[in-house]
Amino acid sequence: MSKMTPLAAALLVAVSGSVLANEHMAEVEQIGTNNSTEQTQSGVMQRSFILQNGTENRALTDQSGTSSEDGQASIEQVGMQNLAEIYQVNGGSPGTATAEIYQAGTANSATLEQQVYLNDLSVTATIHQEGTGNRLNARQSWVGNELNVVSIGQENLVEVIQPGFSILQVQQTGTANELRFEYMTSGFGEGFAAVEQVGTANQADISQYSGRYPGGEIFLNQYGMANVANIESGSYATVDFTQQGTGNELDSSISGLTSLTGRSEGDYNTVVTSQFGDRNSLDITQVGSYNHVEAYQEFQSHEGLISQTGDSNQAFLRQAQSPVGDLASIAQNGNGNVANVLQQ
Repeated sequence: MSKMTPLAAALLVAVSGSVLANEHMAEVEQIGTNNSTEQTQSGVMQRSFILQNGTENRALTDQSGTSSEDGQASIEQVGMQNLAEIYQVNGGSPGTATAEIYQAGTANSATLEQQVYLNDLSVTATIHQEGTGNRLNARQSWVGNELNVVSIGQENLVEVIQPGFSILQVQQTGTANELRFEYMTSGFGEGFAAVEQVGTANQADISQYSGRYPGGEIFLNQYGMANVANIESGSYATVDFTQQGTGNELDSSISGLTSLTGRSEGDYNTVVTSQFGDRNSLDITQVGSYNHVEAYQEFQSHEGLISQTGDSNQAFLRQAQSPVGDLASIAQNGNGNVANVLQQ
C-alpha cells in the first residue's frame, strides 16, 4: 500500500486551501423601504445572493473582470418599485456565468447583461416577473447562451438582445404585455426562440439580423384576443406560429430560403407576410370566419399554400418577378369566401 509523503500531503492541503480561498460568497437580506445593496466580485467561483422585501429597494451584483469564471448571481425582490441589476461581463478568460432574478409586485425593473469578448463563455439566465408594469432589459453576447423568461400580469415589458447560437424561451401571461426580441447571428450557428403569449392585447416584436449567415428557428404561440406579432427574419430561417382566439394579427417580412408555417383558429384573425429572395415557402391554415391572409412572394422558386375553413374568409397570394416557376394553392371550405392569386 502506497503512503503519501509529508511533502505531498502539504502540497494537497495547499492546493485545496487555494481553491477554497478563490471562492467568493456574499449573502444579503433586507426588509423594509428604500434599501440598497451592491456586490462587486471578481476572480473565480463567485457566489452572490440577495433577498429584498419591501418598496423602492435596489440590488446590484457586478461579477465582471478579465478572469470572471464560474459566476453565480441571484436576486429576489418582493414589493413595489424595486430595481434589480446583474452584470456578468467577461474580459478574456473562458468560463461560465449563471444569473437568476425573481420579482413579484408592481412597477419593478430588472437589468441583465452577460457579455464576453474573447474565447468561450457559456451563460444562462432565468428571470421571473409577476405583477403589473414590470420591466426587463436583458442582453447576452457571444455564443452558447440561454435565457428563460416568465412574465405574468399586466403591462409588463420584456426586451431581449441575443447573438447567434443561443436559446430564448419566453412565456407571457396576462393583458397588454409586450415582448421585443432582437437576434443577431454572426456565423456561429443558428439560434432558437420559443415565445408564448396568453391573454389579451399582447404584442411580440421579433427581429433576426443574419446577413449571409443562417438565421434561427422561431416558434410563436399566441392564445387569446387582439394579440399582435411582428416578425422580421433573414436568410435560412424557420418561422412557425399558432394564433388561437379572436382578432389576432401576424405581420412578417422574411427573405431568402425561409419557411413560414402556421395556423390561426378563431374569428377576425389576420396574417400578412412578405417573402423576398429564392425558394421561400409558406403554409398557412385558418379555421374560423372573417379571417384574412395576404401573402407576397418575390423572385423565384416559391411555394405558397393557403387553407381556410369557415365563412367570409379572404386569401390573396401574389408571386412576382419569377423567371422560374412558382407553386400557388388556395383551398377554401365555406360560404362567402374570396380567393385571389396573381403570378407574374
